[in-house]
Amino acid sequence: MFYILLTYLISPVLYLLIFFRRRNETKKILVIQTAKIGDLICSTPVFREIKKKYPNVHLTVMVNHVTKELLEYNPYIDEIISITPHEYKGLLGKIRLSKLIFKGEYDVGISLNPNIPFAIALFWGLVPVRVSVMPNFLGISFKLASKFFNYLEPHISGQMVIETYLKMLKIIGIESRNTTKEIYSSKDCNKVEQILGQIDKPLIGIAVSSGNKLKELGVDKIVKIINQLLKIFDVYIVLIGSAQEKLTSEKVISFAEKKDRIINAVGLLSLKELTALIKKLSLFIGVDSGITYMADTLNIPLINISGPANMKDQRPTGEKVIIIQKSLPCIPCSHSFKSPYYCKINSRECIESVSAEEIISEAKKLFENF
Repeated sequence: MFYILLTYLISPVLYLLIFFRRRNETKKILVIQTAKIGDLICSTPVFREIKKKYPNVHLTVMVNHVTKELLEYNPYIDEIISITPHEYKGLLGKIRLSKLIFKGEYDVGISLNPNIPFAIALFWGLVPVRVSVMPNFLGISFKLASKFFNYLEPHISGQMVIETYLKMLKIIGIESRNTTKEIYSSKDCNKVEQILGQIDKPLIGIAVSSGNKLKELGVDKIVKIINQLLKIFDVYIVLIGSAQEKLTSEKVISFAEKKDRIINAVGLLSLKELTALIKKLSLFIGVDSGITYMADTLNIPLINISGPANMKDQRPTGEKVIIIQKSLPCIPCSHSFKSPYYCKINSRECIESVSAEEIISEAKKLFENF
């Protein structure tokens, strides 16, 4: 709250400085999206539509350092700035972030993360046009800080977040409803070839965990899914996840029956290398997480166990997608702008009630249809 009050106090000076900094034409645009993998992937239509409308504009995207690799080959982006949350904590952090933005000399700043630090930094950084989302879950502090934006696009419950993002762009003259997501990656997939070897059977990818522990399937259920898949189909299973999930993957393999048909790729690939692996899958199974959205964007048949997530906010949209979500009174409790990391009723019924048999049944449908 201190930073908000301070900004209100100095706002007359900031508005005056911004007035003298305005240019007659838009030359540089900054888009801020520091959320997780899935959110960044679902934001890619914004980058494309900006560059299509303004091909000569220098487009910079500010992301979390963890997700930077996903944009390295994106042809619509001229510059990537990666930051970590601790970099803009406290007064010094906000000054550091504001200086970074000030030096960029941006004409437009679009924050896809509706939070206080970015509202302040864009204003302190003297960006003339400052745009953001007005989330449907709103705290008092952000409501006060939202006054530092020129334009706010309200996110309406029942509308996909990417649709809200595209509506934001109207303020800079962009009219588009094209929500197609995109991932660009290097053609070099030697590491993936080394992991897979000479396998000539279909590959089924399974995410062993999730960044949000509220959503994860658990070792026992994953083992059941793997054992049944290998009994029914002549395939290989590929375990996918980050290095932090290595122990989980080892537990899964230790309990699985046909270990020789399981490939453990957990922790072996960077994000841009992971894209090359996912392209080789015949089916992907996972909870509502970043890897699921990677598979969806790459048009891989997938089963999304969505658990507590609000599928009206954000969901896989491909033709080869089956979404499993139970009809429970507590669903959805996880939204794009309000994401709990624990179950408030301590049951995780939204995940626990989805059986391995149900997932296998849906997998059969995908194999038959595609």
